[in-house]
Amino acid sequence: MLRVLDMPALGTPDMFTADEWARFDRTSREASTRRFGGDCYGYGMLASGHSDAVIEANLMPYDYLAIAPVVEAAGGVVTDWEGRPLHLDSGARVVAAATPALHAALIESLARD
Repeated sequence: MLRVLDMPALGTPDMFTADEWARFDRTSREASTRRFGGDCYGYGMLASGHSDAVIEANLMPYDYLAIAPVVEAAGGVVTDWEGRPLHLDSGARVVAAATPALHAALIESLARD
């Protein structure tokens, strides 16, 4: 089970489309705590071991490309919702997790209908 799931750039769940919200909500309900807001602070909390994952939507490359190496240097994994590496054309959805196993579980959960 996830201890803490952060949604940093999401001051509100309204940042998700209806489909994204359904997938996110189902996945995030596995966490004991869901936190909204904080922008890049959530990624810092993840990299420092104070949260387990970050799931976001409606982002631009400048929102995640500088943060990804920090999370990865701390042993985490950061990709798009399909598990693909991030780059300039990655799109708007990001999943970051503290461990490869947790990341794989989040990707699997987000992919379910």
